Amino acid sequence: MRIYSRPRWRQLWLAALLCCFAALAQASTKPALWLAQKYPGGLDLQQYWVSEKYDGVRGYWDGQALWTRQGTPIAAPPWYTAGWPATPMEGELWAGRGQFARAQSITRKALPLDADWKTLRFMVFDAPAAPGSFTQRMQPMTQFVAAAQQPWVQVAPQWIETDETRLMAQMERVVREGGEGLMLHKASAVYRSGRGDDVLKLKLYDDAEAEVVGYAPGRGKYLGLTGALLVRTADGIAFKLGSGLSDKQRRHPPAIGSWVTYRYSGLHDSGKPRFATFWRVREEGMPPADTNQQSLTP
Repeated sequence: MRIYSRPRWRQLWLAALLCCFAALAQASTKPALWLAQKYPGGLDLQQYWVSEKYDGVRGYWDGQALWTRQGTPIAAPPWYTAGWPATPMEGELWAGRGQFARAQSITRKALPLDADWKTLRFMVFDAPAAPGSFTQRMQPMTQFVAAAQQPWVQVAPQWIETDETRLMAQMERVVREGGEGLMLHKASAVYRSGRGDDVLKLKLYDDAEAEVVGYAPGRGKYLGLTGALLVRTADGIAFKLGSGLSDKQRRHPPAIGSWVTYRYSGLHDSGKPRFATFWRVREEGMPPADTNQQSLTP
């Protein structure tokens, strides 16, 4: 048994205490944002605005600084947000279709690089603190972009689609061109956090998150490498994720305890996903819980 000297013990205790305070501070700054629900089909589409689902890093501007939806500060260069109004705004820090990994890498750096940030757009898609319906919140979004007067700050284009067949065709076209899918915002909805039918996502595949809890050894051409990730969802459903891993990821798999996103096509009766495929690592760890928090709207 290892015995620490009293000064060493005090240092460890102080370090643990500081970590707890840091965690509590971050939790207190976590913004209460909406969480999109899967598009169920068969809705009255005239009640919804449609936009592209940008595959980037969701950014929350609190009027002074940028944050992720988990409450982690985003170290943007001062010039990037210079002149932004002190109005809370939501948007996607987007590097273009198929460039999620790049956007994630850029926004995670503690020391931002100007050359990197010049490739990121802030696609504004909601005004959390503005009163009224989503249609009414479009005006403060437009005013925010106009006041910023920066080419990288843009309002996400919105349109109305009344025919579901055409809506599906638009989603498939966006996916073919490298996009992720579509978003639907209920025109009459006031801003509120949590899930509901006010904000919907329409994608070609379902996706969800799971924690890496172990590894299955590879066989055949993957002998000596990781054959599959052993993962467990927040609901306790355990399964293997092998398909979708690159050779590099099989040599250096995501760490145990990290969270990954996977794609799938429906569920088995057991609750396990059908045709689950590894998609990417969640750099922010565990996804936000589906809890109804208080709205940001005053």
